[in-house]
Amino acid sequence: MNGDGDDLWPVVPSEIVAETLADPAVSAEVFSTVVALTVAICEDPWLPGSEQVGADPDWREILIPKGYGIAEYRVSRKDHQVILTRIILF
Repeated sequence: MNGDGDDLWPVVPSEIVAETLADPAVSAEVFSTVVALTVAICEDPWLPGSEQVGADPDWREILIPKGYGIAEYRVSRKDHQVILTRIILF
């Protein structure tokens, strides 16, 4: 990174993701792991281990570390941001 943030891709949670993470039943460990994953996505939306969903290379999914679930997100090159569209917690 060059230090000025131009290389970062802000990650914006969808309403459903925000509601899921706000659920008191989600442990602090799971919450922290998801937040750490969003930081990694912010640094590189095409993370090793992420996979393309369908024919669109900007629609991605990745396993949440520690076996906590799966995250799905859409890279918006036009807006230079990532929308975290869905997380499924195991």
